[in-house]
Amino acid sequence: NCRKSLEQYLEIMTIEQITSLITKARYKQALKAIRELEIVQQNDDLRLQADLLQTRYSKNERDNLMGIAENYGTESRRITAAMLMLLQDIKERQKNPTVPVAVTPAPTPEDEETELPMPGEEVTRILFLASNPSDTAKLQLTHEHSLISARLQEAMEPNKFPLLLKRAVTPSEFQRFIYQYKPNIVHFSGHGDRKAPELQAMLTKRVGRPGADSPQAEAVDPEQEESGIFLYDEDRRHSHFVSASYLKRVFKSMVQRQNIPIKIVVFNACHSGQQAQAISNYVPYVIGTSWSVGDKAASAFAAGFYFGIAEGMEVEDAVDYAINETLPYNEPEDRFILYKDGIKVEW
Repeated sequence: NCRKSLEQYLEIMTIEQITSLITKARYKQALKAIRELEIVQQNDDLRLQADLLQTRYSKNERDNLMGIAENYGTESRRITAAMLMLLQDIKERQKNPTVPVAVTPAPTPEDEETELPMPGEEVTRILFLASNPSDTAKLQLTHEHSLISARLQEAMEPNKFPLLLKRAVTPSEFQRFIYQYKPNIVHFSGHGDRKAPELQAMLTKRVGRPGADSPQAEAVDPEQEESGIFLYDEDRRHSHFVSASYLKRVFKSMVQRQNIPIKIVVFNACHSGQQAQAISNYVPYVIGTSWSVGDKAASAFAAGFYFGIAEGMEVEDAVDYAINETLPYNEPEDRFILYKDGIKVEW
């Protein structure tokens, strides 16, 4: 009866009550309370983060009891920080529940605003730009973000790697978010392709616009026959292709004219090698792909790369580590491409 009463109590605990448990070092109860929250039960991303924290906590406690924990106190502090960050994420989601983009416009930038350290502090600011329009194949972008977040939280000083997620990004927001948040790393996750005019016509087939069967669709501007990525259109109803030329212009402007301290850009999307090459003369390190890449492999690469960054690896070493993570998913070693100061790195 006591156990049942405790479980019932935990199910209705508020974020503030769970935070109080954490401040009192009652981590086991706090983790159980987090996992019992209805929003966590219904959200795969939050449930995965909670499960990862539970696994880390259990292992740390078990290793300590067995006398084999090398950094018990440090890991405990990391877990505490990760729990508080997860609670903050849950709190934000409770205020602004996610809705299907095809029915209701995606959240506005203000809806997803989170507090980040001010520019100039000794941190590596990461901007995660996600785009998976409803008329393109479904990707596990939330899962990818969750894996990246988990790896960064395992760092010795997780607060030095603030990660900001922006979903359902439109062309007008792409540049604006970079300007506003002044990231050191820009991570784009979504769809990319090489000859977008034909592909976009095939994907959208909208009334009143050139479609796959329209004579207008055959007259493709040669300058547009290049690689690019798919964002949302400004109404957040359909996909909108932006070319490598657009991306080149944006990053050139942000780095050279606006002095945004971008060190790394990651295009975690299919056929993104041309995008990477296009901006590699303006950003020190740019990562893209040589061909299509599987969803699981893309997530594995991202998790491995940011693990390396959080551990203090050089960028080349972090990419090399991440490539190893993709091999179990049958991706060739040359699937991911790295440009350093405009020159392609050979492995």
